[in-house]
Amino acid sequence: MPIIERYGERTPWLESKHIEEEKMKKVLWFSRHELSPEQLADLKRIFGEVEVNQINQTINHASEIKADIEAADVIAIVAPLPLQQEFLQLSGVKPVIFCKNARIVDPVDNTKVTFQHTGWFRIKEIKVVFEPL
Repeated sequence: MPIIERYGERTPWLESKHIEEEKMKKVLWFSRHELSPEQLADLKRIFGEVEVNQINQTINHASEIKADIEAADVIAIVAPLPLQQEFLQLSGVKPVIFCKNARIVDPVDNTKVTFQHTGWFRIKEIKVVFEPL
């Protein structure tokens, strides 16, 4: 299960503007879906101005887009655990983040579902433990 940290106010590793002018953060967005306006606004709240590079493709290994990972300041992903682990390993000290969304079912028509952004989280570690059956 991933160990995650909820982003609240700006965290110390983001506080570069006291040392030098804050630069625009390059965010790699690995997802089949475009960022919602709420997700983008929350990224800006956390990181300041951002430039988003979306990669919408199927990959078997994060190393297939290693150059994109290296070019980014922040890696935002929607991926299964094994790929999350690979992104985490390739990112070095760069934050690997994901967003949570609340699933809201229409009370009148339960076939209609919407999603509401609830926050960004940093993946700090992924640990999966197996036991024989």
